[in-house]
Amino acid sequence: MRIVHPGTAAVLVASAIATGCLGGGSHPDVATVPTTGVVVTVGGPAPGAPAPIPGVELRLVGAGGSVNVRADRRGRFTADLAPGTYRVAITGHGPTANGQPMQPTPDTIRVPHAPGHPLRLAVSIK
Repeated sequence: MRIVHPGTAAVLVASAIATGCLGGGSHPDVATVPTTGVVVTVGGPAPGAPAPIPGVELRLVGAGGSVNVRADRRGRFTADLAPGTYRVAITGHGPTANGQPMQPTPDTIRVPHAPGHPLRLAVSIK
C-alpha cells in the first residue's frame, strides 16, 4: 500500500492493519490485501503534534463492498480489502465540528494488488 500524503491537512488518519471482511458485497473469488493504518489528529492548540485517535470508527466503501473498522487505543486499524479505490469516512468516536464527525483528507484511498506501506489520512483541527 502506498503512503498518501495529506497535503496541508491538520489531522492525520494514518495506516491501519485491517483483518475484517468486506461487508455484504464481498466476493469469495477476489483476493484481499491486508491493509493497515493509523488515525491521528494534527493541529489545534500548540504544539499540534500528531496524536492517535483511540477507538475512532471508519467506513471504507469500494466497488466490491464496504467494511467498518474501529481503531485500537493507539489509533491503529486493520482490514482485508480487495484491490481498488475506497471512500473513507469517519463514522464515530473521532473529532467533531458542529456535531458532525470531521473527515479525513484525502477521503479516498487506493488499495494495490499487493501489501505495501501503511495508509495515511488527515483531518484538519483548528
